[in-house]
Order: sequence, then C-alpha cells, then structure tokens
Amino acid sequence: MATNKNKTLKVTALNQFTWMPLYQELGKELAGWENRQEELISFLEELRADGYVVTPLQDKDAEGRRFLLREIDPFTFFGAFNRRIGYDQRLAILSRVKQHFGLQSDLPEDFNGVPVLNNMRSWFFPNQVARDPHDIGRLWRAFRLALQENPLSNSKFLQAFDGALEVKQTNVNLTMGLFWVRPETFLSLDENNRDYLGVRLPARGLSAKFYADTIKSVRRDGKPFPEVSLAAWGVENERVRKIAEAKEARYRAWGGINYWLVGAHWDDRDPADQTDRFLEEGIWENGYKNRYINEVMSMQVNDKIAIKAASTQRTGLPFDAHNKTVSRMTVKAVGTIVANREDGRMVEVEWDPDFAEKPWYFYTNRSTIWRLRTDENYRLKEYAEKLKDFVWYGREQEYDWFLEHQLNLSETDQVLSEFIEVTKPPYSVDDLIASGVFLTKEELEQVLERLQSKKAMILQGPPGVGKTFVGRKLGYALMNEVDTDRLEMVQFHQSYSYDDFVRGYRPIPGKAASFVLQNGIFYEFCQKAIRDPDREYVFIIDEINRGNLSQIFGELLMLIEPDKRGPEFALPLAYRTEDEPHFFVPPNLYVIGLMNVADRSLAMVDYAMRRRFVFITLKPQYGSPLFQGWLSERGMHPSLVQLIVERMTRLNQEIREDPLLGENYEIGHSFFLPKGDNFAGLDKSWYRRVVRTEIVPLLKEYWFDNPKRAAEAEKRLLA
Repeated sequence: MATNKNKTLKVTALNQFTWMPLYQELGKELAGWENRQEELISFLEELRADGYVVTPLQDKDAEGRRFLLREIDPFTFFGAFNRRIGYDQRLAILSRVKQHFGLQSDLPEDFNGVPVLNNMRSWFFPNQVARDPHDIGRLWRAFRLALQENPLSNSKFLQAFDGALEVKQTNVNLTMGLFWVRPETFLSLDENNRDYLGVRLPARGLSAKFYADTIKSVRRDGKPFPEVSLAAWGVENERVRKIAEAKEARYRAWGGINYWLVGAHWDDRDPADQTDRFLEEGIWENGYKNRYINEVMSMQVNDKIAIKAASTQRTGLPFDAHNKTVSRMTVKAVGTIVANREDGRMVEVEWDPDFAEKPWYFYTNRSTIWRLRTDENYRLKEYAEKLKDFVWYGREQEYDWFLEHQLNLSETDQVLSEFIEVTKPPYSVDDLIASGVFLTKEELEQVLERLQSKKAMILQGPPGVGKTFVGRKLGYALMNEVDTDRLEMVQFHQSYSYDDFVRGYRPIPGKAASFVLQNGIFYEFCQKAIRDPDREYVFIIDEINRGNLSQIFGELLMLIEPDKRGPEFALPLAYRTEDEPHFFVPPNLYVIGLMNVADRSLAMVDYAMRRRFVFITLKPQYGSPLFQGWLSERGMHPSLVQLIVERMTRLNQEIREDPLLGENYEIGHSFFLPKGDNFAGLDKSWYRRVVRTEIVPLLKEYWFDNPKRAAEAEKRLLA
C-alpha cells in the first residue's frame, strides 16, 4: 500500500507540469534530425520572418563577417522557446513546433519549473571563429545517449557528457537542456536550483561524475525533479508573470507598444561606441549609474528599440537645404525587447541581423533615451509616426514633407525644447569651414577627434591666426549646434587665482570683515554640465599661459584628465562646507585653452599641465587656397588678394628666418579678414591702413633693438 500511495502522489504531482509531454515527445523526435540541421535552421528563420522572437542565428567568422548558421545542436533548438521571453511568445513558438514536427501531445498550459536561458547566451556553442569542427557533433551525441535507458549508468553517456562540456559556452546549461527532454531523469543545476538545493559546483567545474553523484543525492529526498525546479523557479516565475501582466495593462492603456531610440556612446570605454557589443551580447545597456533608471525600468517586453547617433550635416544632403546645416540622426540597429532585468540598467534585445544603418533628418533628439510619443494627444504625432515608420517599418523619409513643415524657431522653443533638436541652429564641420576657419575638413575632423578623446586642448599660435574664433567654432562643432548656454569663456591673467576659478572666500557687501564661501566660474559650469550629461559643455580659457596654472587649477590638475572624470574620482575641495560631497569634473565637459606663443613676457606651460592637454598649432594661412578663395568669394579684387598674399608671405618668411624670432612670431591672416560678406569696396588704401595701424606696431615691438629693420619691412609692405 505504501508503494501505491507514493506512486499515486508522484503521478498527481507530475500532472501539474503540462509542458512535460510535449517537451519529451519533441526530444525523441529531434534525436533523428542530426543530418537535417539546415532544415532546423530554416524552420527557425521562417519563424523569425513571421515575427516570432527566436534565437538569433547569425554566425561570425575570423574576419568578423556575419552569415546564417550552417549547423545547430538540439539543445540550442530547444533554447528557442526556453529563453527569457514572454509566456505568449513561448506558447506561440511551441504551437508552430508542434505543427511542423507533427507532434501529438497537447500544448502546455504552464511552464512550471522550466529553467530558461539568458538571452545573451542562448547558444550552446560559440561563433565559428572559436568553434571546433567537432563541437556540434559532441552535443548531438550527448543528446541521443541521454534518451537511452538508464543513461546515468551508461559509461558512454557519461563520456559524452564530459565531451559536451569541452564545447565553449556549454556548462551548467547542458543540465538545463537534459532536464527539458527528460525531467524525471535529469536535474537542472542552474543557479536557482543550486541555491535552492545548496549545491556548490566543484572548483574544477562541472563533470559527469559530479553530476551523477548530485542526482543520486537529491533523489534520496524523494522529491521529483520537476517539483524541485518548481520550488526553485516558481517564486521568480510568479514575480516575472505579475510584472508582465502589469506591463501588458500599460501597453493597452498607451495604445500598443512603446518605441525607444537609445544611444550607445560610452565616453569612458574604448571603443566609445558600444553598438557592436550590444548586438553581440543581445542587450542594450544604460551607461549611467544614476540616470534614466525609471526610463529603463519602464521598457517592456515587445517594445521596439533602436540605437541612434545624433549629429549634423551640411553638404552631401539628399535634398536641397539651401546651404544650411540640418540635424541628422543615424539609425544603427533595430530590435525588439525580449526581457527587462528590472535593474534600471539593462534590457535584453532581439536585434535584427539584417538591418542596414541609415540616416534620418530634421526631427531628431540627442538624449540617451528617447521614447517616441504616438498618442492622439501629442501635438507632433505626425512627426513621430513618420519617424517610427522609417526606423522600424522600412518606409522612406519624405524630405519634401519635412521641408514644408519645418517649425519656426519661436514655436520650437515653446513646444519642443525637451525632446527635439531644432531649438538651436545646427552646426557642423562644414559650417566651420564656411565661417572662415581655413583648415581642410580632414584636418578639422582630426582636431575634433583629439578634443573628444583628450577632453582638454590648447590652441596655440602666433598673433592673428584666429585662436579665439576657432576655439568657439570648435566648441559649436563639438556640440553639433550653436548653443551659447553650454559654452563659457574666461581670460587668465597674472592675478587670477583658485578662488576665482574654483572656490574661495569673498567679502559680503555691506558687512565689514565678513566673508562668505563663493563658488568660482569653473565650479558652477561643472555643476551645469553634471545636470545635463547627454550634451557637451565647452569651457574656453583665453590667454591660458598668463596665469599660474598650478595655483589656479589646484586639485583639478588630476580631475581634468580624461580617465579621471566622473564621481568615482571625486576629491574634496580645498574650501568645502560640512558634509559636502566631493567634487568631480564630468566627462561631458571639454576644456579649450588659447595660448599666444609670441608673448615674451609669458612662461611656457609646465610639464604637469602640458601632459594633460593635447596641443594644436594654428599657423598663418596666406598660402591656403581656402583663405584666398574666401576673400575672392566675397568680392575682393584679385589684385588686392594677390598683394596681401605675396607681401605677408614674404614678411613671415623674414620673421621665420630671424634667429631671434622664428615661426612663433609670424603674423596671422585674421588682420586681413574684415567683417561682413561684401569686400568689393576694399582697395589698397584699406590694406595700407591695416598695415600702418596693426602690423607695423607689431614689427616695431619685434625689432625693438633694430628700428632700421622694422622700417625697411614697413616700407616693403607699403610700397
């Protein structure tokens, strides 16, 4: 009687696991498909084409090329519906599996106790570049032998088990796969089950002997393995199910699914663009520790997601922008969210392997996370719908429509300031060139790359090469827009101090001998950048070598280094209030110093500061076709252009060859760049005025001990 009672209890317990018959039947069917692996792959690809969320099947070779898998094991096939995806999705995939293989068992009503794979690691084998030619065969052998009678007593199975463990990416997931196909025989040793049972893997890793011994030990307790797994997974599954149900209710309230456009630029990583990593690992991750947590938490299974990168463009546009710079957003990848880890940092994504990068214009956003609003109450619903159709549904952008519907600036300021990047005039490298920065596009892109990488740059050069002008324009190009609120400028001098720059005590007006701790301009600008981490902030220091840099920067000498940015490197300030958090320089703040190399009264920048900056030297551009063309395009007479170029080039050669002067004392081209866009009225008399009032005083200072030489140079310039 005792035996019958125990048997009855066992059957009753197992009847609640309605997934078991279909899983076991499919396992027996798959055992005969080792020579039909391409058919299995084609079937999964067919499911993907029909919109099912299945395991990505893009392989990769040693050159990084992507292509469809040519081989697959049965455990990975099972993993297609045993991953962290929704209940309905799993059931829908199983329905197609049942139909395709002609299985007789009913579809399950539950997945109680079924361990699931991490979406990032749902293959049981590595990419082709790291895969042994025998790996897939090892997995098939273990699968087949697992279906034979008493496999744990079969030495061939135990050998096959250890052989399968030699395959990279196969470890405890092998026990999960065995449990799927024979849940009464095999025990899953996934993390949940190990924690529940108090099982600790051996230091040398999993082995067939350890696995068989563990099963014998657990079996002595008399609890069927599905019930063990349910006890370990059930609570977690119930929590996940409740979260999913709550999210589903929000879907319906919102009107369906959400559409997310997200960034992948991590300033503290190399490479900074994390797109390839996200695609490789099947995830998207929030790079901020304390921002966007709520937004990531609100991302829901089945939501659409895309990786984007915002920039600007002026030339080579697919439409006529009338020589204006427009905002651009490059869409780099699209996918579907299949799981949210509920940590505010990461979601798991089924990325589309066939998506090709493409550009979108006008209606853009530079925030790390942008949820498209498509509800009826949204004033710009039509804009958002067009973007949604372009990104996820293959529609072309209607350039003419956007050109006709561009919002005027005042309307933009009032309505779109939080989420659409048309509030400020876009600015690009092409705008830098058009404004009168006489460097090539390649040269400017290299300068910007160095600024982005080092985060601190000094523009140095002789007088008149446009250091201040170029510094501001580089700042705008870095921001991709003209935003004076995110650009600050100061000028150092001999009496400038740490108290002015960072923080110090200042007299209280109207109160004798009373002082108050007051933040300096750089401190305040850092706080401004910290509150807005998605956008670049530029701090320009004119005449940077006029101040005592070590005294002015203090502890900031370390904090401005590119790898010392962020709260993890925060330091206490020299002057601080009680319980005040330590200070740090945020990674989105860039410093541009301007340095005149011809001023004899100034000391050179010391080595401690020098190694923290990248140095860019600006030179006179009289010989540049860009300079000459810029003057000619604005109507300056060719003879006047030639006069300026020839005489200033000759003068700079003389200065360069003087052993007491050299190239640092050459005279820059900006002296001959008048304001306005029409130079047709300028003549030789204008040139003479510039020479007499601006060039000659410099020459007399240069050759203060040789007035005859200065006079001869003046005579040649005015001849």
